[in-house]
Amino acid sequence: MTIDYRIVIPSYQRPQILKDKSLALLKHHKIPIDKIDVLLGTEEEGQMYREVLGNGYAKNFIYHGQKGIGSVRNWIRWYYKYESNIKYVVYMDDDIQQILDWQTPVKDIEELIVDMFYETEIKKLNLWGLSPFSNPFFMKKTITTNLRYICGAVCGELIDRDKHDIYVDTDHGEDFQFSMEYFLRDGGVVRNNGVCIVTKYFGDGGINESYGGLEERKKDMKVACLYLKERYGNMCRVIEKKYGYDIRLNGHYKIENDL
Repeated sequence: MTIDYRIVIPSYQRPQILKDKSLALLKHHKIPIDKIDVLLGTEEEGQMYREVLGNGYAKNFIYHGQKGIGSVRNWIRWYYKYESNIKYVVYMDDDIQQILDWQTPVKDIEELIVDMFYETEIKKLNLWGLSPFSNPFFMKKTITTNLRYICGAVCGELIDRDKHDIYVDTDHGEDFQFSMEYFLRDGGVVRNNGVCIVTKYFGDGGINESYGGLEERKKDMKVACLYLKERYGNMCRVIEKKYGYDIRLNGHYKIENDL
């Protein structure tokens, strides 16, 4: 299966991290530059990124003009659905260190991308993801379609322009909301539970910087999580961890439960 895909990387105020992490990983796997779009807020920010990345990537800078991770991810979905003819889009954070097949680095990221879109297409679904945890205790060598968290750090969308749009209205937990909304619309989400993402969640800069710092981000966690629980009912539950509030999705949830 050969597909025309794009890898879309939103980044905010950290060009060096982007260069050293996600772009270095993609370069190692020989992903062509012309398949990678870097999403930035403003052209002024673009100049800072050009100085670090060079002009090779500059032709693929796209400016969204949004504030807040939820708004950025909404804009990206709108843009690739209505301003492009691309069907296969991979969303990737700027600080991905590695993608592991169990505990071994994936040999070919492009092959993984193609395989995941194939799995998604034959299941007549639209959103796929990987395990967000690199600890084998939380992993299984399965591909599932029940309600599971599709981590926004690396995930893919098979765009269906005949289906209604999906947008979120939260910043913290926006990928949980996307997971639930795609599940409700499509009847499932695809997750490879034996392939995982290696990244530093809540790392410096990026989303934390857009909030004005980690402590400000933590303040929004409780509000956002309680809102998601109130809105989506028994699709999810709220838990409190040492770093703040979080969401857990109900993998046994059936759409007919609420009919």
